[in-house]
Amino acid sequence: MTRVQIPVYTDRWMMGDRYGTVVKITKRWDHWRDRPGGVIPAERTMREIAHVKLDISGKIARVIYSDCTEVA
Repeated sequence: MTRVQIPVYTDRWMMGDRYGTVVKITKRWDHWRDRPGGVIPAERTMREIAHVKLDISGKIARVIYSDCTEVA
């Protein structure tokens, strides 16, 4: 399992629960409503979503995998 730091833009990161272990990775479509300003993209793309079990709370956070930082 991979240890990661979740992205800064999440509420859990702001509460100090920043590190965890990737439990699984799923894929989903990148929808236009998920983009800032609601701009419709030219083509749809798949995003990898990491399900991260956080160290402090034990909760599972779902975040975009490419936004995570791998830690040792």
